[in-house]
Amino acid sequence: MTGRPFAAIPTCMNTCRCRLPWKAARTASTFLVILGILLGRSADARTAPTPVNVVLVHGFWDTGAIFDPLVAILEKQGCHCFAPSFCPNDFRDGVRAETLQLSAAVDRRFGQRAPLVFVCFSMGGLVARDYVENFGGERRTSGMLFISTAHLGTVWAAASPRPGVRELGIRSAFIRALNARVGAMERIPVRAYWTPFDLVVLPATNARWPFAKGMSQSVLCPTHSRMVRNSDVMADIAARIRDWSQRP
Repeated sequence: MTGRPFAAIPTCMNTCRCRLPWKAARTASTFLVILGILLGRSADARTAPTPVNVVLVHGFWDTGAIFDPLVAILEKQGCHCFAPSFCPNDFRDGVRAETLQLSAAVDRRFGQRAPLVFVCFSMGGLVARDYVENFGGERRTSGMLFISTAHLGTVWAAASPRPGVRELGIRSAFIRALNARVGAMERIPVRAYWTPFDLVVLPATNARWPFAKGMSQSVLCPTHSRMVRNSDVMADIAARIRDWSQRP
């Protein structure tokens, strides 16, 4: 025979037939890997918990910085924390003036609808309650934690020269009105931390949650001011916020 050898033809054909299926298999394998990654990311997005928005409200003569140790703990578990500082912080203009500041600050930071958990220290608890009970905050509040807040007032407040502080008096019009509206908080989970050694809230038992049983926790902390950084209190707050965030 003359011309190109016959044996060369099948060799070339066999080579092409071997390469084409291998390339197709490699392409299919790559596609499946990419699809698996995309589906995995989609599933993670569906199952990942939504970060909790935590608003921390300070008390008399304090600033938001008083919550720094607690904020560090909460941010490690994925919370979005916001601890605004009132100005002035001596409640000279009354609790309602601080409530208006809180409402405006919260709306700027989280908008008007995002759900919130409040962590409150001392008089800050009354500010947060005023916001929830009288400014529509109950619609977006998914939990409230109070640290040494005088829910029934305190004896010494009546002697203060500041009108805003006198609102904390046991028989003050503000305390009576606030407690008359507590039904607005009926659906909201609450925890109140108090110490029997409190000399700011007098009697100390007024820092317990008085409207339902089982919502108060006694802590053997030596002073009112140390409660906000007490390790047991901070650990329990972090655990409760984590638990509340996992509820349907």
